[in-house]
Amino acid sequence: MAHSKSEVNRAGALFAEGLHAIIDGDVLVEPRRAEFRKAIRVIEWWRGEHAKPLSRVAANLRYYAGEEGKPVVAQRLKKLPTIAGKLLREPTMKLSRMADIGGVRAVLPNQDAAYRVASCLRRNWTISKFRDYVAEPKPDGYRALHLINRNRGRLIEVQLRTPRQDLWANLVEGFDRAVAPDLKFGAGPQELRDYFVALGEFQALRDQDVQIDSALLDRLEGLQKRANTFIDRETDESR
Repeated sequence: MAHSKSEVNRAGALFAEGLHAIIDGDVLVEPRRAEFRKAIRVIEWWRGEHAKPLSRVAANLRYYAGEEGKPVVAQRLKKLPTIAGKLLREPTMKLSRMADIGGVRAVLPNQDAAYRVASCLRRNWTISKFRDYVAEPKPDGYRALHLINRNRGRLIEVQLRTPRQDLWANLVEGFDRAVAPDLKFGAGPQELRDYFVALGEFQALRDQDVQIDSALLDRLEGLQKRANTFIDRETDESR
C-alpha cells in the first residue's frame, strides 16, 4: 500500500514520539501501541521505496567514477534503528526529507579525482544539494564531498572520499561501536574527539602532498597517547 509524504512524515513523528516515551520509561498502551506499530510499517515501506533509486544511482556512479581508475563503490539502505537515531537527534526532521535513507559512497584515488567526479555529477544529474566538507570540514574533522541526488522522486546521498578520508571515517565508526557511542555524531570523550580532529587535519595535508609541520606531528602524537589512555581505561573497566 502506497503512502503520501504527509503520511510518511506523520509516521516519522509518531515513531519518534513513541521512542521518546519508551526512553522516558513510559509503557505504550493501546491504541498508542497500535499507532506505533503502524508507524513502523509506513517507515519500512518508505525505506523500501529507496531501494530501486539507490541501485540506479549506484550503477550510474560506478560509470562516472570508473573514469578515475578503479574506485570502490558501495551502497546501503539506512536501517530502522539508524533512522530512529536520526529522528531523535534531529526533532524537526521530516522523514520525507531525510536525504540519506539511501546512500552511495565512492572511494576515489585522490582529491582531484573526487572533485572531477563531483563536477560531472552536478552537470549530468539532478543534484539538490552539494556540500564540500573538504573546503569546510565538519567540526569533528570529517572530510568528503556530499551530493544529494533526486532520483525518481527519492533523495539519495552520494559521498565521494579519498582513501585517507575513508580510513578516517571507518576509524571513527569503529571507535563509535567499540568504546565511544555517538562519536561519529560529535559526542563522546574529549580525548578521542581532539585526536580525530588532529588526525583529519593530518590526513588532509597528506592528501594535498603538503609537508607536515613538526608541531602538528607532536600534537598528534600527544593526542594519540591521551586517546590510548582512555581506551586502555575503558577496556580495563569493561573486564
